[in-house]
Amino acid sequence: MVKLTLPDLLARCAAKFPGKEAIVSEEGRWTFAEWNSNANRRACALAGLGIGKGDHVATLFLNGRDVLETYLALMKLGAVPVPLNARLSPRELAYIVDHSQAASLIFGPQFRNVSEQLAREVSGVRRWIACGGGDGEQTDLNRLLADYPADEPDAAVDENDLACILYTAGTTGRPKGVMLSHGNCLWASVNLAQDSEFDSSFRVLLVFPLYHAAAFSLMTTCLYLGCTLIAMSEFNPQKVMEVMVREKVSKMAFPPTVWNFILQLPGLEQYDTSSVESVSSGAEAMPLETKRKLLQLFPKAKLGETYGMTETAAAITTLKPRYVLAKTACVGQPFTNVEIRLTDARDQDVPLGEVGEILVRGPNVTNGYFRDENETARAIKDGWLRTGDLGRLDRDGFLYLVDRKKDMIISGGENIYPREIEEVLYTHPAVSEAAVIGLPDPVWGEKIHAVVSLKPGSSLTAADLIEFCKQYLAGYKKIRSLEFVDKLPRSPAGKVLKRLLKGTENTG
Repeated sequence: MVKLTLPDLLARCAAKFPGKEAIVSEEGRWTFAEWNSNANRRACALAGLGIGKGDHVATLFLNGRDVLETYLALMKLGAVPVPLNARLSPRELAYIVDHSQAASLIFGPQFRNVSEQLAREVSGVRRWIACGGGDGEQTDLNRLLADYPADEPDAAVDENDLACILYTAGTTGRPKGVMLSHGNCLWASVNLAQDSEFDSSFRVLLVFPLYHAAAFSLMTTCLYLGCTLIAMSEFNPQKVMEVMVREKVSKMAFPPTVWNFILQLPGLEQYDTSSVESVSSGAEAMPLETKRKLLQLFPKAKLGETYGMTETAAAITTLKPRYVLAKTACVGQPFTNVEIRLTDARDQDVPLGEVGEILVRGPNVTNGYFRDENETARAIKDGWLRTGDLGRLDRDGFLYLVDRKKDMIISGGENIYPREIEEVLYTHPAVSEAAVIGLPDPVWGEKIHAVVSLKPGSSLTAADLIEFCKQYLAGYKKIRSLEFVDKLPRSPAGKVLKRLLKGTENTG
C-alpha cells in the first residue's frame, strides 16, 4: 500500500484537480493548486520562525482560509497542530496549551484579545503568531508570506507521525489530549469515503470548527476525495440555508440537536434544497421524528448516521440510508476497516442481543492520550479501545446504542437506559430537546428525572408530559420528576452535559 500523509493528499489533489475549487469562505475562493502553494509558502514562513518537526503548536481560529492553510502548513513541516476550542475561557484554554506543551500559538485576528489574556496565563509559549493584525510581541504571519517561496518543505513526515492532538470536550473532568497520527486520520477518511455517502464531486458544508473530531474528519475526507469545502465561520440556521442555496451544497452533516435548530427555522419551504444529495448526523442517535422531517426537507438526499468519537477520528459505525427509518436507535454496522465487540464487567463478550460496553479496534484508533499513561492503559488494552458506551448487536451485525455506561440508571435493581425514555419524550410534538438522568432516591436507589425544553410557542405541564410517556413505558421506567429549561447544556460537540443537569428538580 502507498504510504500517505495528510499533506500528501493535498499535493495529490493539487496535481489531479489544480483548477478545481477547494476552499470557499467569506474571504474568497481558492483552488486546490492555490491551497497547496499557499500552504507551502506558509510552511516555509513558519519554518523561518523556528517551527519544525515534532513541535506542538496551539491554534485558535474560526473556519476559513487561514485555518485550513495553517493546519496543512504545520503538517508539511511535521509539526503537530493542537486545535483550541474558541468557546472555552482563557483559563480552560491555558490548561490545554500548558498540558500539550505547545511552544507556539497561532491565532486568527478575532482572537487577539484572547491571546493577550492567555499570555498572562501560560509560561511555555515562546511564539505568539497572528494571522492578520499582529503587533507588538505578536508576529503577523500573513505579512511574512510574500517573502517565502511556494516550494514543498523538505521535511520527512510519515503516516506514523502525529497529525494533531485533539482535546476531548471534558464532559466528566479535565479534557484529554487524543493523539491522532496521519495514518489514523487517513484510515478514518478511507472508511468514510467508502462506506458513507461521499463523492468526489460533492460541495461539502463545513460549519463546525476544526477542533471537533467530526469536522476534522470531514476535512480530511474531502482532501482524500478532492471535494470542495464550503467553510462557514459560525453556525446560524438561516445563514446555513442561504449558503446551501447560493453555493449549491451537496453534503451537510450536523448532530441531531443542530438539525432540530434548522428544522425549527420559519419559512423552510422557501429554500431550494435540490442540490443536497447527502445529509448525515453524528454525536448521538437521531430521533425517528427528526429523521422523517429531514427526509421531507431534503427529498433528493440520502440520509445516513455515523457513530464515532475523537479517539477513533470520528469513525466506528455507519447506518446507511436504506436502514435509517427501519432501524431506530441504531447506528449501523462497523466501517469496513473497523472491528467492534461488546463486553461485560469481566471483559467477556456478551451473548448476541445483550447489552455490553462497546470496544473498537482498527487503524483509525488512537494510540493513546498525550501525557496520560494511566488513562491510556485504562482505555486501551490489546489494541481494543473502551468507548464507555453501552450497546447491543442484532443478528445482522447492526449496533444499537443503549446509553453511556456512566449514564445508566439503576432503580430498584433494574437497569434503565435513559436513551429509551428520551426517544419517547421526543415523540411529543411540543418537545424540542430532552435528557433523562438518575437522581438519588432513598427507597429505589435512583429515580428517573427528565429535563426538557419546549419548542417556541408551545405550552405543556410536567404532569401532562409524564402522563403522555406512561403509555409507552413499563412501570419501572416511569418518569418520577420533570423540569423545563430554556435549553440543555451541551459540549462543543453537541453532546448533552448530564453532569450539569443533576441539580434542581420539579416533580410532576
